[in-house]
Amino acid sequence: MEKKGGPNKPKPKPVSLDAHATAVVVLDLSARCLDPKEVCSKLMRPVGDFLERARGRHVPILYTVSAHTRGTPMQEVALPLRRRDTEPVIYPDSFDKFFGGELQTFLTERGVKNLVVVGSLTNVAVLYTSSSAARVYGYQVILPLDGVNAHSQYEHEYAIHQLTILPRDTHKQFHFTKLSAISFRTGKG
Repeated sequence: MEKKGGPNKPKPKPVSLDAHATAVVVLDLSARCLDPKEVCSKLMRPVGDFLERARGRHVPILYTVSAHTRGTPMQEVALPLRRRDTEPVIYPDSFDKFFGGELQTFLTERGVKNLVVVGSLTNVAVLYTSSSAARVYGYQVILPLDGVNAHSQYEHEYAIHQLTILPRDTHKQFHFTKLSAISFRTGKG
């Protein structure tokens, strides 16, 4: 239901995740993000710092880069993210990064139930990949609102709105948060 002043925006809430059942997927933060004119450049420091925290808890990380960049300098993950050799990069030829099956294979092999999605653009790769993660594959999707962005505030907010109205209770599989409000626990409890 719409309130006066527009639709309800999801309020970021703290999230505590089992590190052994969680993975982070970094969408399309390639070498292009080193250009300050690119909107994704604004994500370099906060996402880079978050990835260091995830690595410290042994949370698997996977990167996607647009297929059309293969064979060019833009195929590389942006250096400020400090990608490790153990963190795979896939090049799906689709806005939905599950296309081609590599992402799903990576997640299945690791027993992932929670998927933290960061990257750019909110209204493209983030929207389509997150929708598939929840609706098709049944993951709990954790979306840090400060870990994704788009060219305009409208595009960002509209994409987030779309994720809150998915049918058949799928929207309950989305957890909106902030990068600093995500904690990883290990062991029991």
